[in-house]
Amino acid sequence: MNRREIISLIILVLVIGFGTYKYLTRSFTELKSQYLMDTIVEISATSQSKNVGRQIDAVFNYIRNLENKLNEFNPQSYLAKINADTLNMVFEMDSDVYNLLTIADSLYKITGGAFDPTIKPVWDLWGFNAEKPVPPDSLKIRKMLEKVDFSKIKYTPQKLIKPAGMQLTFGAIAKGYILDKAREYMQTLNLDSGFINCRSSMAFTGFKKPQLVYIQHPRRLDDYIASFKVLNQSVSTSGDYQQFYEYQGVRYHHIINSFTGYPVPDVHSVTVLCPSAAWSDGLSTALFLLPPETAISVIKPIPDCEAIIYFTKDDSLVSLKTKGMKKRDLNEKL
Repeated sequence: MNRREIISLIILVLVIGFGTYKYLTRSFTELKSQYLMDTIVEISATSQSKNVGRQIDAVFNYIRNLENKLNEFNPQSYLAKINADTLNMVFEMDSDVYNLLTIADSLYKITGGAFDPTIKPVWDLWGFNAEKPVPPDSLKIRKMLEKVDFSKIKYTPQKLIKPAGMQLTFGAIAKGYILDKAREYMQTLNLDSGFINCRSSMAFTGFKKPQLVYIQHPRRLDDYIASFKVLNQSVSTSGDYQQFYEYQGVRYHHIINSFTGYPVPDVHSVTVLCPSAAWSDGLSTALFLLPPETAISVIKPIPDCEAIIYFTKDDSLVSLKTKGMKKRDLNEKL
């Protein structure tokens, strides 16, 4: 074999090798959406399999099954059944409910009881799901507040003990918890990367570069108020614009103070970044319930968690944030 033939053979081998490498490392990306958890859920995934669409569908099914189990408005769910039971006090524990209770317990303690998952009777009184809601009478609120006290809930991995008639709601952490579980499930499907977006919470996995996320402007709903970057973490926002009604010119939103029984005034939006979606979801509500300065002091000691709060001060929309937010290319539009 002469010199020219050897060079041609080397070039041929290199071309074949490069083509094989490109074939073996090719990837497919798909974005799908479904209506789940009372909102539009988007899932994007990148995979080396052409069946990435089917893999996304499997994640949707996983979310649907877990939602059916934890949805307090589903009469067949564990939570709905124990809330409807006004006679019994002891119940066999469900593993997912146990996990949610441990997170809720932590949030209850670090907020001094401001975050209370037994707020459901008061929340229901405000009628946010009613066709024509009307603010409740103050006497009714005080009466219902007698049923709010998470310290009376006792639980172990085997049993749940609660006073007869006391009700639980995990509306502030269930979406995040489901996102955590769904992200874990995605990781078993050998996907290269992906994210789950359920509007108020997002969870990322497998990305090699930070992703840009936006915070909804609390009053200009076609605009954003800030953006920042995250890398394979979770982001959640609680806002007074997400579920509310106006009555006689006054806005009443769905985030209820467990001490007063009324919507929290002046705070408009709390965004939290955490490794866990359950914690970012829960903390975004828990911090909303506290004065902004107190909220920032509460989240500071929590590892790898950051927050930014938008609220009204002296008739102006202002923000307060943890120092770590500035390291994430934070861009605000105040």
